Amino acid sequence: MNKKRRRRSQPGDMTRTEHRAPGLQPLSAQERALLERGYALYEFFRDRLRPEHEQMRQARMLRQMRPELGSPTAPMGNTLNSCTDNVIAEQIDNMPEAKMAPEREETAASAEEMSDVVSYVLYQSGWPGKYQTLMEDAVVTGTGVAQVYWDGAMDDGQGMVSVLAWHPEDFYPDPMCENLQDGRACFKATHTTVAWIEARYPHAEGYVQADRADEADEPGLHDVPAGDAKTTLLEFWYKTYDADSGRTRVHMALMAGRALLYSTELGFGGADAEEYAEGVYAHGLYPFTLYKYRHVWRRPFGTGLIHDYEQAQRAIDRYQKYIDDNARHSSIQRHFIRRGSGISADDVADMSRTIIEWEGSDIREVLQTVQAQPLNGQVYQMMQYLCDSMKQDCGQNQFARGEGGMGVTAGTAIRSLQEAGSKIGRWHTEIFKDAFREMIEQVLWVLSEYMEPGRTLRIVGGWDSTGAMSDRLVTLLAADADGDRLPRPAYTVRVQVQRSNPLQIQADNEFLLQAAQICAEYGTPLPPQAIIGMMEGYRTKNSVLRAVQENAEGQPPADGRLPAAQSIMP
Repeated sequence: MNKKRRRRSQPGDMTRTEHRAPGLQPLSAQERALLERGYALYEFFRDRLRPEHEQMRQARMLRQMRPELGSPTAPMGNTLNSCTDNVIAEQIDNMPEAKMAPEREETAASAEEMSDVVSYVLYQSGWPGKYQTLMEDAVVTGTGVAQVYWDGAMDDGQGMVSVLAWHPEDFYPDPMCENLQDGRACFKATHTTVAWIEARYPHAEGYVQADRADEADEPGLHDVPAGDAKTTLLEFWYKTYDADSGRTRVHMALMAGRALLYSTELGFGGADAEEYAEGVYAHGLYPFTLYKYRHVWRRPFGTGLIHDYEQAQRAIDRYQKYIDDNARHSSIQRHFIRRGSGISADDVADMSRTIIEWEGSDIREVLQTVQAQPLNGQVYQMMQYLCDSMKQDCGQNQFARGEGGMGVTAGTAIRSLQEAGSKIGRWHTEIFKDAFREMIEQVLWVLSEYMEPGRTLRIVGGWDSTGAMSDRLVTLLAADADGDRLPRPAYTVRVQVQRSNPLQIQADNEFLLQAAQICAEYGTPLPPQAIIGMMEGYRTKNSVLRAVQENAEGQPPADGRLPAAQSIMP
């Protein structure tokens, strides 16, 4: 199996601006059938997913506090936006990390190294920033889309796995399937121009049409240079099934403006059909993972926090408008003047005049001043109640947000409120951890398939006994294909919360200190450098147990000591 699968770059002149009327692209019957099938599926998916995509755009507008969604005479409340910020920040604190657990004894030695390699891959991909984008997409629109792919330009041209975050408004899975992998196909759309496409795919020059199909959905995507036209580049992923071997293969085609640009199955546009005979990736899956905030039955996309509390925020805005309107009306004085009273209405309306003369006895007989009555206090109380209820219901109460208040002073009550707030956050974290595990499994597959045998990486990570960063060379072992089939990676992905969470750091350090105290009581104290090293680095219960066992090898413990130390590992 060829380990180097990189699409050859397509030269072109990006400055060309003259466009002739597109003609009919010369294609074979198979290529024409693929193109027509791709556009038929895309148009079907786009129509069926239009309500979800419209809800996503509305959620983005609420997130941006666009004034056209509310009253033009009153400001929009920021309660939902603030809760969204805190939910995203909570998930950033709970950012997951992957640890490889070996499935076979012979792979035990390389499992820890593969954990470092996966961390290296995520670091090279800019994972913290990508994860923040995924979390914001998931919390706001309901779904974050991550793509795992082989980037031949990374690592000084040697290639490396990379992860891309793609906004769900430009992603089209099969609307008939809740699970992405069960669908007939999926599309990734890029809104660009005809000149951009033809510059990179010169073999399609003169055949790419202007695409205005999405103008009603995306009116802001049509600002293009003079002499150019807008079009949509579609990345069409689909599966083929071989009944004889029982295997599923995943292929990819690129289309734009009703023109075929590239096909891995048919070897079109520079692709090597023999190289992709077994599909683009050996795992046979669409290279996308969906991070859903809340799953929706029989629908490919999830719903987000803004979907849950949109109506509550609109009610808060409505009550805020009542208060704002009353405040503005109360600042205006209305004067009622009897005709023929001898008072000049212009003089009364001129607030700069301090003295107004008139003939008469009691001014109240001919002039009355009226102001708007203040609102009932229940209006403000109801608005405040809705704000507090939203914070409580979404897990972002005052204590979870780091605020004080609520009239609570007892430490146990404060901890209970903090626990109630974090309980919802932990639930969503577990959902995201499951999606992260699926993504890392694809990373392992792509590494095994595309990595050249014997390639060495310099990995910096972990701490040695002196507390210094360890720097070692890791030789990546590419799996040998069994015939035309690549074996499944021999690792089980175990996901845990990353150490950036301060509460997790505190809990891990407390556990580590308890373990060190028990070891000291039983006569096998841990060296200080080992304890400090585990505090600063990645520590798990297995790593603590391994440190205890390694320390005990030099001084054999009395009967029962090691089991006692082992018993603290739940």
